[in-house]
Amino acid sequence: MADNENVARLLKSVWICDGMISSAAFNLRPQIRETYISVLRENADTFNADVKKVCKQLPVSYALMETEGIRNLKTENLEDDIKIDVKAVDNENIKSHAGIFITINGQKLVGGEPFESLEMKRGTSADCVLLEIRKTIARFASKKILQFNG
Repeated sequence: MADNENVARLLKSVWICDGMISSAAFNLRPQIRETYISVLRENADTFNADVKKVCKQLPVSYALMETEGIRNLKTENLEDDIKIDVKAVDNENIKSHAGIFITINGQKLVGGEPFESLEMKRGTSADCVLLEIRKTIARFASKKILQFNG
């Protein structure tokens, strides 16, 4: 995906408080061993139809993020090599589907699976490492929250 492309993270209302997005919006679900955070490509011809497919109720809020900004995110307070990328994801029903993928020290992050971390070797828990990454993405996503009315 191009650096200048925009992706949208559809947001549950409980994920937004006082104009800020909760880090919970960027959690990889352990029960399904999720490997990426789902987003939709805004410039895809099917974007509007895909939002309607995914959301049961409209209007819905979404965070609009440029892929270059996501790829350039830096997590503060962590010494680990953390890379965040956005890639198109094949989905027969949702053509604009894409995902935000996270690697820690070269290891792909999978929801609910252990990972190697420099911070963990220094006594920081895995949960703290993951929370810091999610908070970084949430702060970036909070810069542009839009409403989709259909």
